[in-house]
Amino acid sequence: MTAEEDSSFVPWSRRPIPPEEGELEIELSRKPVPYHIARCFEGQVDSVQCRALALSSCRISCMATDVVRGRISADRLQRSVTTQCLRKLDTMAVLLDDERRRRPEQGHPMGVLPVIPQSVNGMLISATHIETAIHLTIGSNDHWANIALQQIGCRWMCVYADIG
Repeated sequence: MTAEEDSSFVPWSRRPIPPEEGELEIELSRKPVPYHIARCFEGQVDSVQCRALALSSCRISCMATDVVRGRISADRLQRSVTTQCLRKLDTMAVLLDDERRRRPEQGHPMGVLPVIPQSVNGMLISATHIETAIHLTIGSNDHWANIALQQIGCRWMCVYADIG
């Protein structure tokens, strides 16, 4: 029987690459946080690494949100976020603080309640780069964080953080 005759045959280029899925136990979340990591390639990054990358993305997104809200210092992210990315988070924190001062009756634009992660969705672009979208809630308000992690040497660093 040839490959053309076998209906179960799928050329390698059309065979879907299975995603990594699971749940993360996060301190502030009452329930496990589901994660889904898709890939553009096979091999090299295993299930344990995918889980660790999802967890890192989730933690960085929560801490970065607290940085832009002025709740914690950007120094707490120094070991996991590049200097350029930290500067951008600091700039956003200044802009949001100016907004809060101009409209004190409304409070902080991103609220004051704890940041609670709801889900993590990511794409492994290469063996050294992952981009994630993290659904966060602050009180009853939904927020999203886009985090890009890049392997620099032997460490994964956040090179992009968009909080909103």
